[in-house]
Amino acid sequence: MKHHSQQAASRFDDWADSYSEGRISSWFRFYQSMAMSQLKIAEGCGFLDVGCGTGWAVRQAAKQLQVGKACGIDISAKMIENAVAETSEAHNIEFQIGDAEAIPYPDESFSSIICTFSIHHYQNPVSALSEMKRVLKPDGSIVILDSARDVSFAIWLQDRGRRYFEKSHVKYYTTKEMTDLIAKAQLQLIGDITTINKFMDHNKVFTGLMLLSCTK
Repeated sequence: MKHHSQQAASRFDDWADSYSEGRISSWFRFYQSMAMSQLKIAEGCGFLDVGCGTGWAVRQAAKQLQVGKACGIDISAKMIENAVAETSEAHNIEFQIGDAEAIPYPDESFSSIICTFSIHHYQNPVSALSEMKRVLKPDGSIVILDSARDVSFAIWLQDRGRRYFEKSHVKYYTTKEMTDLIAKAQLQLIGDITTINKFMDHNKVFTGLMLLSCTK
């Protein structure tokens, strides 16, 4: 487990300097905005991005928050370093190096939590979801966004290749598998899972995503 976490941290350390300005950075931001639109950030108390990268979503949430902090954790020290560097002084923004399976915040700290494009890197996603549940306020919600291998055959092929060539990649889940993970973490799915299947979208050739919301 620790070895896998080190591999993931190393991969994202290497990516950190080009992450915010890369070819598909607009794709990341577009779909992170979609994920955030499922939350009532301004009405809640506190926001957390699990696997925050260089912190774009955290900075956007901070503009909406009326109460609490907009926080981001990432396993990559370099991602967090760059997130801090890209953030102007703000009293309600905080970044920490942190593992999704051991979120460094007390119980019931956040009303809004997102986890975008990272759950496929977790060796124990149920533990990560359980940690998100632990730090979620009783009336809060969690939004998960990730590639889904049953949405697009191209994503299925990518998953097979990445399992072999990319050491930090565990698997892209199907929508059914994700529903099962949510249930095992004793979270409640809100509504239906939204699927997105596009070609040449925001500079990314293949997009096959699932977007879902859940609560305690």
